[in-house]
Amino acid sequence: MNRSAHARIEDRLGPLEPPYKSRGEAQVGRLLDRYGLPFFYEQPTLVYDRGKHRIWRPDFTLPTYNGLIIEYAGMPDPPECAVGIRHKKRVYQANGIPALFVDPSDIRRSGWPEQLAERVYRAGQQACKPPSYSAPPTGRYR
Repeated sequence: MNRSAHARIEDRLGPLEPPYKSRGEAQVGRLLDRYGLPFFYEQPTLVYDRGKHRIWRPDFTLPTYNGLIIEYAGMPDPPECAVGIRHKKRVYQANGIPALFVDPSDIRRSGWPEQLAERVYRAGQQACKPPSYSAPPTGRYR
């Protein structure tokens, strides 16, 4: 066998993939590909944060799941990173953007691809639900 037949999958797929910033992002991107979930990598997204409109570049945006965002939080433990993750979650929620956060512990579990695909599916289903409607109170309006 020639040398290229023994190349790691990451080395063979590299030229075909977006320029992921981490191995964890690459794993999530490959999982999305494997399950046939179209996505944009680091698509500019407008958010309102701290009194200003800003452009963020979330790791993955799934257009077929109502714009569900998947963020890979590669270092969730250092306090400053945990604060940043909580802030991002609040901003996405305040902007009505559905978001799912994935960290290294998620992709180390046995059976993680299926588990993560299920989380994406559930989050996407929640994102696609119409807003709940409550009827106005009965009685006369003036």
